[in-house]
Amino acid sequence: MKVNRSERKRAFVVFLFFCTWFLVVFVTLIKTQVLDYNRYLAKIKAQSHRILKLHPKRGTIYDSRGEVLAISVKTKSLFLSNKDGRKSRRLLDLVCRTIPLDRERVRSIRRRIDRDEHFIWVKRKLEDKDYARLKALRKRVDEGRYLGFIDEHKRIYPQSGRAAHILGGVGIDEQGLYGIEYTLDGVLKGKGGRVKAVMDARQRVFRFQYLEEPVAGRDVYLTIDSVVQFFVEKELARAVETSHAKGGAVVVLDPEDGRVLAMASHPGYLPGRLRYTPVHLLKNRAVSFLFDPGSTFKIVLASSALENKVCYPQQVFNCYNGTYTLEQREISDVHPYDKLTFEDIIIKSSNIGAARIGLRVGKTRFFETVQDFGFGEKTGIRLPAEERGILNPLERWNQISVASISFGYEISVTPLQMARAFNTIATGGYLVTPHLVENIVGMRLPPVRRRRVLSASTCHTLLPILTEVVRRGTGTKARIEGVNIAGKTGTAQKNIGGRYEQVYVSSFGGFFPAQNPRLTIFVLLDEPRGFFYGGDVAAPLFRRVAERLMVYLRVLPELEGSSELRI
Repeated sequence: MKVNRSERKRAFVVFLFFCTWFLVVFVTLIKTQVLDYNRYLAKIKAQSHRILKLHPKRGTIYDSRGEVLAISVKTKSLFLSNKDGRKSRRLLDLVCRTIPLDRERVRSIRRRIDRDEHFIWVKRKLEDKDYARLKALRKRVDEGRYLGFIDEHKRIYPQSGRAAHILGGVGIDEQGLYGIEYTLDGVLKGKGGRVKAVMDARQRVFRFQYLEEPVAGRDVYLTIDSVVQFFVEKELARAVETSHAKGGAVVVLDPEDGRVLAMASHPGYLPGRLRYTPVHLLKNRAVSFLFDPGSTFKIVLASSALENKVCYPQQVFNCYNGTYTLEQREISDVHPYDKLTFEDIIIKSSNIGAARIGLRVGKTRFFETVQDFGFGEKTGIRLPAEERGILNPLERWNQISVASISFGYEISVTPLQMARAFNTIATGGYLVTPHLVENIVGMRLPPVRRRRVLSASTCHTLLPILTEVVRRGTGTKARIEGVNIAGKTGTAQKNIGGRYEQVYVSSFGGFFPAQNPRLTIFVLLDEPRGFFYGGDVAAPLFRRVAERLMVYLRVLPELEGSSELRI
């Protein structure tokens, strides 16, 4: 058949069109497959792969007897693979009907769905019952294929709120936020891992690939005894309630090595519900509460006077019948005394007598003793937010300062600092650093710091004086039949906004048995109502704690006949 010129022209145009089309396709393929290969590969991977960080199993925290205080267990976390916004919103509504989700979280998820984010956390660290319900939901509804679960670890505290202020707590990603969980976060948290989530064309996760395995954190053993901690917390809560106090704290030390056997702060909280806890409840009063120590500080004054040999126990001081004026500042006693011996000034807790002793010691020697006891600096315990206290430099001291500090004003301390001060006398003159960490598995801890700050003779002279405080002085309500207790009461007005108000901090510190101490205890009640003297509210708390611990630790009194110890 003969092809005319017009048909040849049309055929050429068609040929040219297909050649051009082929050339465009060829160039496009070259550009896509060769020149832009890396860019498109990265885009595909971004759409089909998600790199997720995995948090390792956090180290377990034990007490000194091996009881678990904090442990991380495996749990499931729920995520949404968002491919279809309409279906995702419907599925979210079903999830909300199945498990509890707070409103702010739901609003956040909806916003992320609207932004077309493909991987969305719905709820982390699910409870077992919630996981079972969601698993059933996933099988029951068509949209359930967009739900997925990832294994994570969840921090739990088997003993509920016990030792809460020591342990602290963790955040949603198992990061330490307070307490030992915070200060030892570096050893507890371990090393994180990474996992690659591979998704299909519908953005459904169908495979996980571990890129880096997580390494578990180290286990930690604390010095506290959870049984001792239980008794202490129970008695502190009871004392706060009966005295209508604002709060309180108790510290129990092993005199020999400074181990913290118990440290309680009230009110408490639940470490497992840290995110729902008001901030003011997180304060550990044992290390963060600053107060004027009042008459408990007279043990430091007496130590300074005896150590510098400027006073002796039977030395008599004029106490001016309850009113003494120093540089136009009036100092008074609750109970007026004419003359008192050095030891009776401590036993009967005379402020005037203490001021007279302080002036005899002098500001330089007294300041040096206060520093030797460690006041004005942190104790070194491994807890966050520890206060160093307030100790004015020597150049700011005058006669009024010396007199005021002699009976526990114009200086601020923490309960732990005062416990350490009483412990110094209990050890025969050694300042021992209190510590909470007994052992970190796989690590070597530095030795406990211990240095002599008082001579043995000073402690030997002071010991019977402090024993008489409990036998016939202001601390009789701390007395336990058959046990020699050495201690001292304290009552001080609170300094609020630079002024001393008619609210009080009541305290009592001591150790027993006096001759061979097994325990040093310091107790404090903040703003008790009604009876507020340390001898009336703090001394009974000390006695109840001591009675509980005596039985548990088998420090039993020698009682006659039918006498019995009730706890």
